[in-house]
Amino acid sequence: MVSTVAFPTLAQEGVYPNRPIRIIVPWAAGGGGDAIVRLMGPSLQKRLGQPIVVDNRPGAIGTIGSVAAARSSPDGYTIVYGGMESHTIAPHALKRAPYDSRKDFVAVAPLGYFPVALVVAASHPAKNLTQFLQMAKDTKLPMTFGSWSIATSGHLMMEALKQAKGVELVHVPYNGTAPLLQAQLSQQVDSSINVLPTVEPHIRSGALRLLTVSVPQRLPEFPDTPTLKEAGINVDKGPWVGIFGPAGMSRNVIARIHDAVEDTLREPAIVEQTTNMHFIVEHMSQRAYQDFYLGEINRWGQYVRTAKITIE
Repeated sequence: MVSTVAFPTLAQEGVYPNRPIRIIVPWAAGGGGDAIVRLMGPSLQKRLGQPIVVDNRPGAIGTIGSVAAARSSPDGYTIVYGGMESHTIAPHALKRAPYDSRKDFVAVAPLGYFPVALVVAASHPAKNLTQFLQMAKDTKLPMTFGSWSIATSGHLMMEALKQAKGVELVHVPYNGTAPLLQAQLSQQVDSSINVLPTVEPHIRSGALRLLTVSVPQRLPEFPDTPTLKEAGINVDKGPWVGIFGPAGMSRNVIARIHDAVEDTLREPAIVEQTTNMHFIVEHMSQRAYQDFYLGEINRWGQYVRTAKITIE
């Protein structure tokens, strides 16, 4: 009797998914990352045949929500929206890292990235990136740059620029992209590095001047603006994000989620909406994404150590 009762139960548990799937977003509701996950939610629900529950758990550069995911059962019912900041920068920058990015997570499916822009006020004497870098070298008092917080992707991208070009720029962190924008518009900082969707309206209005942007190739809407890569900085995209799961997930479950995400991101309606949001979608196999992830852990860890960034 035990075997005849247990067998159907095991068979049922082997079918994935058979109950709601929770996606932890380690950022506040309403932000860019939250918007991407919620945009994908209805399609993922349809493709996976189960409700998608978005669980916002912000704080500590994305590590609070990521810790919850790392400690969950590796059955595919709790996954996390993570990326460059939460998974490749924070573990190196935090004095007491809450997880080991290599051992505690598996990279399931890539999503993409928001381009990041380096801007100055329209009244700034630097008309382009070359002039800006020369001013940074020549000035007796270091110029300042603002980012949306310490140990974020914007902060580290500027550290990469500083290290590549041998210039000194003083970092001024703000609490989010909106306060950073206001600080730049009121010229509290000489320059700032912010996500392109936030600053683009002010670039077009003439209030801000775009010096460079983090994309592989020049943007059609800004054909005269060089990329960071062109300038010799080893950065060719903005803060990238994707779906991660706790280590130990089965290959079949990983593949099921990966394929559902990939198919969702290829839907014409999703393509149109992500394009309007300036979110650049990326497609990779799961294996390629895992390899990319491990490489990024090493790369950004080196920048953190060289810049001596430590958060208690």
